[in-house]
Amino acid sequence: MSLAPGQWETGPLQFGSDMTFRLEEGAVLALIPDIELYPADPRTRSDDLRRQAFFADKVRRLTFEGPGVIEGRGASFWDENFYETGLKRPTLPRPAPTLAIVESEDVVIRNLTLRNLPGFGIAFVGSSDSLVEGVTIRNDQRSPNTDGIQIRNSSRITVRGADIETGDDGIVLKSNGRRVDRILVEDSRIVSDDGAIKFGTGSRVGVTNSVFRNIDIEDSRYGVAIFMIDGGHHDNNLFEDIQIKTGGRHTRTYPIFVDIDRREVDRSLGKITGLTFRDLTVRSSGGSLIAGNPRAKIKGLVLERVSVEPSGEPDEPLDRSGKPRGNKNIRDQEGSVDYSDVRAEFVIAHTDSIELSSVSLPGCQRDAARDGLVLIDAEADLSEVENAKGCPSTD
Repeated sequence: MSLAPGQWETGPLQFGSDMTFRLEEGAVLALIPDIELYPADPRTRSDDLRRQAFFADKVRRLTFEGPGVIEGRGASFWDENFYETGLKRPTLPRPAPTLAIVESEDVVIRNLTLRNLPGFGIAFVGSSDSLVEGVTIRNDQRSPNTDGIQIRNSSRITVRGADIETGDDGIVLKSNGRRVDRILVEDSRIVSDDGAIKFGTGSRVGVTNSVFRNIDIEDSRYGVAIFMIDGGHHDNNLFEDIQIKTGGRHTRTYPIFVDIDRREVDRSLGKITGLTFRDLTVRSSGGSLIAGNPRAKIKGLVLERVSVEPSGEPDEPLDRSGKPRGNKNIRDQEGSVDYSDVRAEFVIAHTDSIELSSVSLPGCQRDAARDGLVLIDAEADLSEVENAKGCPSTD
């Protein structure tokens, strides 16, 4: 099926197997701003989200391609004058994700532009062996819950050549029901109001054997954020050839944030093993924090050819409200640790087996004093760390 150039309107559409849906050059497919047209997903108790606009369930060999545009008309589904109200998120139901791929295989989403979305953009749920290529997503950075691409309980998903600007996470991986495995994200650009690349917060199982490479991250609160709070196991994940420039509207940013904690006090602590950052360039006013837990240490951390360059006056952590937890409803638990008040370019805590190779920190080039590398309950050979002491305060 092909949609010709012009302005078209639609309510929810469901796709089947062995199907190609194409938006031709100049075609704009806009969501009709009437929430009653979008039935709630019966598999969820939440009525405010999970009302998909485009939906594929248990399909094989589906292609959804451009070069046309999907216009989400996001603000039409939110509270009136949403940006002026100060609300963090709309109180009204809205279609999200815009495009849901559920328990499906061999799905290709290619050369589309999605803009002004009312909620999550593209979501793979329980799916495998699929490709997102050449997709552009454009949302206001203030827009609520507008994750660009969600990969949930899925495996062997490739994202290539994505260009994402959005008001929540850029690309987020969640493993509530089964392992997220063999994800490849490459040759992409991300601007995000939250995590450009994020694991969690849903992490009951874990993300494994995944690669993120040749990615430009700009003006994002977090470059890479890995939350392990639900007792799962993140293992053998590689981030390489990534440029991270933090920024945006938040007063505290983290180029890299990794944390092991618990959502609830009776939940087991999870694991993070085999985590590699290679060929990274960081420009940020914030510092990176990589922290395990005294009872659940990160094992097998590698930082290789990582360069941190000065960028403005450093964030002042002592005036902030503690470490991020990935969700405003998650609270400090017994046994939690928090090193967000340590003024340093890098803090690494509760970590075994650290390899540091060709790591360059900015030393005393910044206006304000800040340590270079701070190790807490962790040991590493610092011979290949330039300016490991940073520019410590003389107070």
